[in-house]
Amino acid sequence: MDESLKNNPSKFLLALATFGLFLVWGNSFIAIGFLLGNDGAQPRFDWIGLMIARFLLAALVAVSYLFIFKAKDAWVLFKKHKIRLAIVATLNVPAYNLALNYAQQNGVPAHIASLTTTLAPLFIMFLAAFFLDEKLTFRRILGFSIAALGMLLIAASKGGFSDYSLMVAITILAPLAWSIYSVISKPVLEKESAVLWTYLGLTISGLYILPFAPTYAWPSITRLDTHGWMALLYLSLPCTVVGFAIWSWLLRHLPASSVGFTVFLNPPLTSLSKFTLAVLFPATFMFSISGWEWVGAAITLLGLSVAIYQGSKKNVG
Repeated sequence: MDESLKNNPSKFLLALATFGLFLVWGNSFIAIGFLLGNDGAQPRFDWIGLMIARFLLAALVAVSYLFIFKAKDAWVLFKKHKIRLAIVATLNVPAYNLALNYAQQNGVPAHIASLTTTLAPLFIMFLAAFFLDEKLTFRRILGFSIAALGMLLIAASKGGFSDYSLMVAITILAPLAWSIYSVISKPVLEKESAVLWTYLGLTISGLYILPFAPTYAWPSITRLDTHGWMALLYLSLPCTVVGFAIWSWLLRHLPASSVGFTVFLNPPLTSLSKFTLAVLFPATFMFSISGWEWVGAAITLLGLSVAIYQGSKKNVG
């Protein structure tokens, strides 16, 4: 995939890849919630076990691909960037997913977890300005401030600053980790294969978590039912093995701040999917959002719109 799309992809292809990626990723929050026992479903994993099971499967695919097709290239890339790879492997798997899984296990619904990821473009925007020399404008700073206000309202939507507020705050650590990972990866991806970089990172992540699998993941895996396997494989294969590679490919061809703003697609796609599932399978899925959550979501998306407006004119393409 990476080699055929390497040189100057069209705007249409970039847009198609972006929409497809977030169509898949938008549903990942629902699959995570399902496996953790949200909406009254039977929990298949706890927050640590789910992270390990998901990424061990993804790492197995990644290392198989590298060993069979790209062993020499992977070794050369690893020797050149081993410290950077160790950092990104920590950020994009344990740091991001433990924060997200813990918050979702403790009451943050899929559509709110998805909404918190829209802070990633704003984090990326600031990081890219400081470390990649991408322009930081007043409009983007204003957009960040508005979006932060929206997230503050969501955090306080269930009776002031409570345990729910803390869980929302923990969820926000996930897009922060992802943003640092993206900015650290960007300089390498301008020269190296997106697939190779992604799969090396997943392989190293797999080595990190492998020692914990017998305690935290294996007992749950052995009891997993058909629906549980479907959700787990969805997270491991399209969301991770394919999705992470597409994200790296987008980072290769667009400014980091522009790629970051594509996360804007997550909340509407997640909410639409969750609402549809709640209508079709009311015994398994529930969709509810309070008035203040609606207000906070609208303000957050308004902030993103303010920030995107100028960035889209200067950076897209």
